[in-house]
Amino acid sequence: MPTIRRLSFIGLEYAFAPEKAFGMSRGVGFRRHAGLIEVETDAGVTGIGEAFGNPFITREYFRMVEPFFVGKSVFDFEHIEARIRNAIYHLGVGNQLTACLAGINVALLDAISRGFGIRLCDLIGGCRTTRIPAYASTGFFSDDPARQLPHMLAEAAGHPYAGAKIKIGRGIKSDVERVRQAREALGPDKLLLVDINGAYTVDVALECARAIQPYDIHWIEEPLPPGDFTGYTELRARSPIPIAAGEAHHTIRDFKALIDGRCIDIVQPSIPGVGGITEAKRIATLALAANLRLAPHVWGAAVGLAAACHLIASLPAGPHTDHPPHPQMLEYDMSDNALRTQLLKTPLQLEKGHILLPDGPGLGIELDAATVARYRVC
Repeated sequence: MPTIRRLSFIGLEYAFAPEKAFGMSRGVGFRRHAGLIEVETDAGVTGIGEAFGNPFITREYFRMVEPFFVGKSVFDFEHIEARIRNAIYHLGVGNQLTACLAGINVALLDAISRGFGIRLCDLIGGCRTTRIPAYASTGFFSDDPARQLPHMLAEAAGHPYAGAKIKIGRGIKSDVERVRQAREALGPDKLLLVDINGAYTVDVALECARAIQPYDIHWIEEPLPPGDFTGYTELRARSPIPIAAGEAHHTIRDFKALIDGRCIDIVQPSIPGVGGITEAKRIATLALAANLRLAPHVWGAAVGLAAACHLIASLPAGPHTDHPPHPQMLEYDMSDNALRTQLLKTPLQLEKGHILLPDGPGLGIELDAATVARYRVC
């Protein structure tokens, strides 16, 4: 039985010029972070996973949980995770502990599947597709005069993405104008999604939904703060536009509340923040049982993007088979982020609006050592 010989943590930061800061309704920034966790087995097989958030904080959680894993079977993640959760339950789940466990979970699955010589998706459910439809995540609020909304929309319109998502959430007048520009730039056929990043109350979110409805919006993402489950239920019942959320929710318990409460139409687990692929699969099963769509949220580095590709590839079609009314899409961040574009020896391929599932065992990716060294901060 292969065991875990060692684990290691790498903290990464990509910083760009402050005057080029971009972001969302709540503010802008000029730094991108990621944590990488590497697992090595006693057979010499290594796996890699990604943890969301500030790497300096994640590193401290990693130091705390590392002894729980060393020497244990590579197959025992769920048992070790339960032991950690039970021992330090006071810390809750909405923190870097969950992100750290997510990185370890993906690294172990990567190592296990590499050891068998199979793709990670085959390990967790099989491979339904090797071409994952992508939507462009763009349209940020930006401090850079040379990269404003029209520039980003032109870039998105020039690629055959299934659709594009833009940031709104700084007032109804601004929302309507940004959506108007987006629909004009994208044309009538591409899906248009909007993201408020939890900046509104129920009344304002409803006003926003009604105001932008004429522009054929596919979904409104995170209209409310993540803890407002009652507000989500009220809003979904009255909104003329489908509601999506999940990037700021953690573990299956948060998603059970979202799903059982009929808070959302589209379920958006983020693998590096929700607890890993194992937890994301649990959430996907809940969504399937409730007949809800699932569209993984992706915001971080290339390892998390690869993991999301394997998750989607492993999921069975439902309730449709060959003729889905809308594609099961993956978010593709179009912002400036070297941790996505430079981190891998062979970057993930984007072809005709689809991300191609990486080929090879495990996640099918290899880190570029020079890039890791360049952006390593801890």
